[in-house]
Amino acid sequence: MSILIILLLVLLLFNMPVAFALATAPTAYLLLTGKFSLDVLPQQMFTGLDSFVYLAVPFFILSGVLMTRGGISQRLIDLSSLLLCRLTGGLAMAVSLASMIFASISGSGPATTAAIGGATLPALEEKGYGKEWSVALIATAGTIGPIIPPSITMVIYGGMAGASIGALFLAGIVPGIMVGATLMILAHIRAKKMNIVEKADHIDFKSLARAFKDSLWAMGMPVVIIGGIMGGVFTPTEAAVISVVYAMVVCLFIYRSLKVKDLPVIFKETAITTAVVMIIVANAASFSWLLTVEQGPQKLIMAFQQISDNKYVILFMINVMLFVLGCFIDTTSALVMTVPALLPLANSIGVSPLHLGIIMTTNLVIGMATPPLGLTLFTACSIGKVPIAKTVRPMIPMLAAMFLVALIVTYFPNVALFLPNLFMK
Repeated sequence: MSILIILLLVLLLFNMPVAFALATAPTAYLLLTGKFSLDVLPQQMFTGLDSFVYLAVPFFILSGVLMTRGGISQRLIDLSSLLLCRLTGGLAMAVSLASMIFASISGSGPATTAAIGGATLPALEEKGYGKEWSVALIATAGTIGPIIPPSITMVIYGGMAGASIGALFLAGIVPGIMVGATLMILAHIRAKKMNIVEKADHIDFKSLARAFKDSLWAMGMPVVIIGGIMGGVFTPTEAAVISVVYAMVVCLFIYRSLKVKDLPVIFKETAITTAVVMIIVANAASFSWLLTVEQGPQKLIMAFQQISDNKYVILFMINVMLFVLGCFIDTTSALVMTVPALLPLANSIGVSPLHLGIIMTTNLVIGMATPPLGLTLFTACSIGKVPIAKTVRPMIPMLAAMFLVALIVTYFPNVALFLPNLFMK
């Protein structure tokens, strides 16, 4: 097993794309050891993708692209700003609130960052929050995308771990809100520190009602998805199809923000994004199979238990490992690489697959806002034209707050699991 891991790390150090490294390492391992025929790798790749659950991935991606291209973000920002206009730091707090709402539509971190950040960064700079701090906030708020449902990350985890995707969606709601709330508190503190005065004397209820009306259809998507799954009306995969139909109706006929001629470009973008995700999943399936055959999970359990047999110490080590891994490998790749090894370990210490899924998601998404591979960080820095190095210092309190939320979810499981336990018994 050590040879397989070393091969993968060497390939990643030479900057080989993760998807190809996950395919090359098992191929090289089998050529070196001769334990199995190479024919087994494509068989495992096919088996890894042969799941009805994974049909949800392209449909959720498509619905997110439709809503993003349909200009939903500005409506959500307007509503969030009006709701928070009487609070110190209301504009910066609105970035977090809008990101939470948009995350429930797109399910994507980079998409949330691009949609919300592009519309709010100039205003944040004008108010005096500072460009580097504003970019850090936008990048960090974007990580809420894969936590709040619908989440492509949770769909992939559910397919691999055999966990209920509906339960995972419900379990992601509270942690996502907690991350957003902590960022809003930090925004309030920043505004006070910088003496930024932007409070409105009163709430314009007419404008608020108009903004709420404009955003109502956009906010209806997560209600339809979660409500339909909880009510047993449709499965998570069917919910993904419903979300596409809903997004098309809203953007083409209600908001009229898209035209039929825009659809080919949207379908192309969806196909490319889906292909990238599924190539990673397929190649990781063969890697994970070989890791399992070589008793990787058992060896990991033994290694952790040699350090400590205390459940809470092992959980802390899992958190740190996932946090570090998320800094260097994208969320999907890190997820599919570690699930086969961590599931038996979690089971050995009494952690359910559902709880493990939330622990993994809340930890891995932190890496989306950290160098060297942070997708939301790169997106935010490209929008603001700010060097990544200048965002590190203002981002440290935000990342610390996110890691604190991950620890709370880890050590107090009912924080995340009480909704699934309440609605899906």
